[in-house]
Amino acid sequence: MKSLSSSLSAKLILAAGSAVTLVLAGAFTLISMNSADRIEAMALDRATAEARIVANTIGIGLGQATAVGNATAGAIGAMHEAGLRDRAAYVALLKPAIGSYPNLFGSWMAEAPGGIDGTSDPAAAGSNKDGAFTPYWTKGANGGAEYSTFTAKYDADWYKEPVARGKGYLTAPYLSETGVLMSSAAYPVMSGGKLIGVAGIDVGMQELAASVSALQPFSTGRVFLVSGDGKWLVAPGAAMRTKPYEDIGAADLAKAAADGQPRVLGTLADGTTRVALPFQVPGFDLTWATLVDVPEAVVAGPVREERLLLIGGGLLVVAISLGVLAMASHRVVRRPLQRLLAGVEALSAGDYTRPVEGQGSRDEAGALATALEGFRHELASGRQAEAVAAQERVRAETTRREGEEERARAAAEQADVVRLVGSGLARLSAGDLTCRLSGQIGGSYAKLAADFDAAVGQLQSTMRTVSGIVTSIDGGTGEISAAAQEMARRIEGQAASLEETSAALADITLRVNESAGHAVSASTTVKGACAAAQASDEIVTQAIDAMRAIEDSSSRIAKIIGVIDEITFQTNLLALNAGVEAARAGEAGRGFAVVAQEVRGLAQRSAEAAKEIKDLIARASHEVEVGVTFVERAGASLQGIAAKVLEIDGKVTAIAQGAAEQSTGIREINTAVSHIDQITQQNAAMLEEAAASSQALRGEAGDLRDLVAQFEIGEEGPRAFHGHAPARRAA
Repeated sequence: MKSLSSSLSAKLILAAGSAVTLVLAGAFTLISMNSADRIEAMALDRATAEARIVANTIGIGLGQATAVGNATAGAIGAMHEAGLRDRAAYVALLKPAIGSYPNLFGSWMAEAPGGIDGTSDPAAAGSNKDGAFTPYWTKGANGGAEYSTFTAKYDADWYKEPVARGKGYLTAPYLSETGVLMSSAAYPVMSGGKLIGVAGIDVGMQELAASVSALQPFSTGRVFLVSGDGKWLVAPGAAMRTKPYEDIGAADLAKAAADGQPRVLGTLADGTTRVALPFQVPGFDLTWATLVDVPEAVVAGPVREERLLLIGGGLLVVAISLGVLAMASHRVVRRPLQRLLAGVEALSAGDYTRPVEGQGSRDEAGALATALEGFRHELASGRQAEAVAAQERVRAETTRREGEEERARAAAEQADVVRLVGSGLARLSAGDLTCRLSGQIGGSYAKLAADFDAAVGQLQSTMRTVSGIVTSIDGGTGEISAAAQEMARRIEGQAASLEETSAALADITLRVNESAGHAVSASTTVKGACAAAQASDEIVTQAIDAMRAIEDSSSRIAKIIGVIDEITFQTNLLALNAGVEAARAGEAGRGFAVVAQEVRGLAQRSAEAAKEIKDLIARASHEVEVGVTFVERAGASLQGIAAKVLEIDGKVTAIAQGAAEQSTGIREINTAVSHIDQITQQNAAMLEEAAASSQALRGEAGDLRDLVAQFEIGEEGPRAFHGHAPARRAA
């Protein structure tokens, strides 16, 4: 009996257990991966929410501060547009801005060259040593406002960017001389659509940085801030501020800033996962990014717990499965196999009387037991067959001895037959076709003698026929040779004529190709003329459209002149009423009466000028209508020319196509003639070969006649060949 470890049931249990283990391991791996992805996504969502809160806090802080700068720039522009050019008033307007919010460090303005009033006076209020208006209010150490001026740098980003964009611009954060992190929000100052300067505020980032650094998401997490150009604003260390971000996931951070989508930058050495959330700075085309470091416990802790639970459940399932498999394999596999093994061992010992157990089972073991039982019966029958085989061997030995005696008699007879047949074959090899074996060989070899005589007789008849055919071939080959030589001479003349015809066709092809080229050139020229005519027609159409646009504009101007007439009339009426009221006022209204008189005069001159403009517009409209008529006539003429040119183009194109078709046809004829010439030359060569072959055939026919003469075919002469001789062709 084999040990349990080497039995089939143990191997079955091992294979099934391994399969169950592999399936559970695969399922465990998939579930673990899905769980890790799900938990990581949840952690990412929480980190994104934390980062969004930070982004909103920063956006609100910057939005409140930059709104002050925008309002200040708008107020200065409105004052200038209203005609107030008092520089001291502008300086005074900038001062309150720094006290609006705690994180405002300074407020300032840089005048465009000559932007306020076209002057440059270093002694004027708010002017620097170069005469440019550059007042600068800063918050001092005691919280009070300190005033100074600065040099206007028109190529700096804080000036040229808002001017180029036409809207506010937030500079990249920088460290001040005192080590304070700040950024400048600059806005263009516009007056009546004209740039007079740039005003802005300096926003201190230290409070925002402190509030961001104080945040601890997930209890132990950290929050940082990076600018749109990839520099640290809130960094792990103070020395890293304003330095480029060169930590993990720098490339992904740049992509996140470009497309505005959150990204996981990677895992740090301590297992912390860093997440980047880009956000738009309110009021500016600027993107910053919040970095949130998610602790490893937030992501790995739930995953570890779920994995331990899955491992415990998987081990329990494997243990139960192996137990069930052990019981089933012992009952279904091991026990039936033991019964079959006992039956096989009995058969190997020569015991063919013991029936095989387990034949009543309906599974594969029962089928194997039934087959083994049949094999037992076959082995039992084999013993009986051995006895019968011994008797058959005795009878076979007797039959063998009788057969040897019969073969000896046949060998003697065969030797006589071989001698006679050898003699006949010797005469036959000498060319004697009159030899015969009938009457000399009898018995079982009589048919052989008859067949030999029939074969020799048939050969004799054949050689007589061949002799006649050789005579006919000798006469026919002479006629074939003469006819082939005559045909070769005629084909040579035909080939010369074909060469002359091919040369003439080549010359005709050249002439037709030249005609086709001239026709194509003419067609190209006509198409160019047609295109020019069509282009002129388009230009005429554009000219008509332009004149009609001028006419429409003149009509609109006439309407505007009508409005001006009404305004002039109303102004005149108002001036008249003002004069009446001034007269009633007496001495106090005298000055106002003079002004009213001047207004009436201006209204009168405006009415006269409007009338002159209206007359000029009327005459211009008339001239435009006349011009439109002339241009339309010119357009009609050009269209007629274009139609004729198109007609000519069609005919020239037809000529070119016809010439091309003729050229193609002649080329095909030339090709056919060349092909016929080649075939003719090939025929001539073949006829020469045929003549040579006929001569060779005539010689071979003589050789064949000599060979036939070597045979002795009896007194009867050679038979004439009655085949059809080749008919001679008429010359």
